[in-house]
Amino acid sequence: MRTVLLISYTFPPQYDVSARRAAKLCKYLPGAGWRPIVLTKDWTRDVAPEDRSVFTVTQHAGAVAALNGVTIVRAPYRTRDNPLRRLHQLLGGTYESGPANHRERSLRKWSPVALTRRTLSLFSPTFGDFPDAFRGWVAPAVRSALEFLARERVDAILSLCPPATAHVVAAEVARRTGLPWVAQFDDLYSFHLERQRRSEWRPYADRRHREWMRHATLAGAITPAMLAYVQRTYGVDGEVVVVGYDPDESPSIRREPHDRLRLAYTGSIYPGDQRPDLLFAALERVIRERGSEKPPLEVIFAGTGRDAELEASLAAFPAAARACRFVGRVPPDEALRLQREADGLVLLNCTNPSPEEGTLSYPAKTFEYLNAGRPILALPRDPGGWGDRLLETTRAGTTAESPDAAAAVLTRWLDEWQRTGEIPYSSDRDEIERYSQPRQAAVLGSLLDRAVDIHAARTG
Repeated sequence: MRTVLLISYTFPPQYDVSARRAAKLCKYLPGAGWRPIVLTKDWTRDVAPEDRSVFTVTQHAGAVAALNGVTIVRAPYRTRDNPLRRLHQLLGGTYESGPANHRERSLRKWSPVALTRRTLSLFSPTFGDFPDAFRGWVAPAVRSALEFLARERVDAILSLCPPATAHVVAAEVARRTGLPWVAQFDDLYSFHLERQRRSEWRPYADRRHREWMRHATLAGAITPAMLAYVQRTYGVDGEVVVVGYDPDESPSIRREPHDRLRLAYTGSIYPGDQRPDLLFAALERVIRERGSEKPPLEVIFAGTGRDAELEASLAAFPAAARACRFVGRVPPDEALRLQREADGLVLLNCTNPSPEEGTLSYPAKTFEYLNAGRPILALPRDPGGWGDRLLETTRAGTTAESPDAAAAVLTRWLDEWQRTGEIPYSSDRDEIERYSQPRQAAVLGSLLDRAVDIHAARTG
């Protein structure tokens, strides 16, 4: 069996989406012929302010116990610090690591202080938080990796993005060891969306991204459009490797009768990218048309991370507000239970990606939804279309572009539920199984094998 150094910034006992992704690879990569050794940080001692500003920091001891003796190298962490960064923060420069976020002050546009701050902002990628807030982990992580590799044999490197810092670590380790490296993109934020948002940084960002990706042998990405972007931008070939679902996480649920149609949404919501307002407007229309005091349906939201913001936005939809219930963050097994107890599931597609470039972002929870065996309503349509086709080919759900279209789906579901007690559902289980984590780990294992072969051919 070959050995891969798996570089993941988050890892159990921290148990966010990225950490779960890495832990599941540890579970299923051995079945594809690869033994993972994990390089991460110490999430019991080295939790930094920037971690708390980005992640929901939570401990999951059970996830550690399930790793079955996986070798874990926990590199120390140090928040990035230097005189220019401190000066920039003092003048109101924005960093995710603490209260400097809120110290933006009113300064005269052409005052010396304002000019200094704007100049530092322009050059801040060179000394600040680039490619992300966790840049301070790079040097300690590279050092820990090299020390480990001096003692142990490894056949390849695999890094998981987000955050992009993991790719920076992998690039440096690959450069200094000559090992083949597979860069797995579970999103393109730093490598695509941020460069659009911060156009003044684009020349510097593009140069640095290309410097890092020059050391990649192959890449994985979670949609065909993401992979195509990596191929044309960095000249790195690869395969589509999705997050997938764990078939072992298929709890048997005894569904208790309930007096109204129940929908569920589990996971984070990003109102600037997703459109919960479309769902609220559709609910408002359906509930008002039914004319009953008690809404005939309910939507349970779990783990949005934006409950207060969403509840405030519901003020414009008073009927819908009576149908929405927010339960806060729940453990992963509770989220799976909520999915299976519901009659249907709500998916909010990402809307930032450019349609002409295809689907450059896609919610990972989709694959849990596929495994839950409940019909899915996705809205709005995926700008790149890939997510819509996923639901079509698996026959697991439908998409709606507008509140009216979503209301029509909800009305149809409600009528059927009131008549029969359930929503009709006839998915293609064979197609859904393509997206299981064992099947996707096999794709990734083949990609790692290919990277080793390419490297062997190049080095003679």
